[in-house]
Amino acid sequence: MKKLLRFLLICTLTIGLSACESNASNPQTTGNADADYLGKYLCTGITLDGLTMNPNGKWLELNADGTVTTFLTEEADEAEWKLEGENFTMTIAGKMVGAGTLQGNELSLEMMGMEYTFVQEGTGQDGQEASSSSGSFATFTCYGNLYAVRYPTDLFQQDPAGLSDLYTEDGVKGWITKLDTEERVTEWLAGFDEKETNENVQDYQTMEYTVAGYPARAIVYQDAEGWHSEVIVNFGKDMGNETYSMYAAYIYFTGDTYVSVWNEEIQGMINSLSIDG
Repeated sequence: MKKLLRFLLICTLTIGLSACESNASNPQTTGNADADYLGKYLCTGITLDGLTMNPNGKWLELNADGTVTTFLTEEADEAEWKLEGENFTMTIAGKMVGAGTLQGNELSLEMMGMEYTFVQEGTGQDGQEASSSSGSFATFTCYGNLYAVRYPTDLFQQDPAGLSDLYTEDGVKGWITKLDTEERVTEWLAGFDEKETNENVQDYQTMEYTVAGYPARAIVYQDAEGWHSEVIVNFGKDMGNETYSMYAAYIYFTGDTYVSVWNEEIQGMINSLSIDG
């Protein structure tokens, strides 16, 4: 009997140790540790209340420790991510800040009223590859290269007569210029607000976002003279040179045709803004 008990005890210990070794060599993995989903995802689309915004330069990265690094504004932020099946969630301090689906290489995410689409970097489907391979562009420089924007040549042409900076075949004119004092920036931004209550203004729309790391304000409206689209990119300081001062970039379109500043082509132009030096 003692030999039988000793034998059963040895068998029990052996099975227990084998189970421990098996667990040690095959640790349980969670969705956050799945290497297939880790890495950087490039933003390929953004919509807000049906309006299309430019996704260039925005991304997020899923890290193996369960954190996600996002670059959707002018600086990087961090949250936590979780994947259950195809359901993707982002939380900060336990509070949900974003939800969507992760299917294959594509992540759809709703966050703060905005809908984002991301594609995993390196899959050959990201927005940067797509944008670089479609259409042709030219560069317009403001005041001796204070800043520059790229515009699609299938939509805009430079005006040789000098009546505007750019124009379209259907008569829309555009100006790529600057505001040269801090006071003027404040005055023109106040003018944006005044147009909202002007009885002669119809179809007023406004939006605040970020361009090249700087706060931007855009408005679209219609009056007796036609449609108007205006954008002010506020640098917050003089970004000019010895010849010209520049506290803000100002981009303006007007004409009988509705050309919105959140039109995909115009958003691409505005978000391509680069400052000399």
